[in-house]
Amino acid sequence: MASLFDGIDTTDPCLVWPVLQTAYYKLAAGESEVRVKYADFDVTVQPASIQELEVLITRLKGECNRKQGIRTRFAMRGGY
Repeated sequence: MASLFDGIDTTDPCLVWPVLQTAYYKLAAGESEVRVKYADFDVTVQPASIQELEVLITRLKGECNRKQGIRTRFAMRGGY
């Protein structure tokens, strides 16, 4: 089984997170497993680990935004 990252520069989070998003969608659509090889790990992701994949995607999106100079803003509401 080929990795989703074959031919992709895995040191660039802006290239990696969209591929992980594809793996997430494949699992959500019902595929039983998807092979993910990134940096130091090579793992077959199964639906049971989909939450870990979501966390990794979110982290990589943040790294990509910082690399591109995009600031993430959060609004806080206060009440009394």
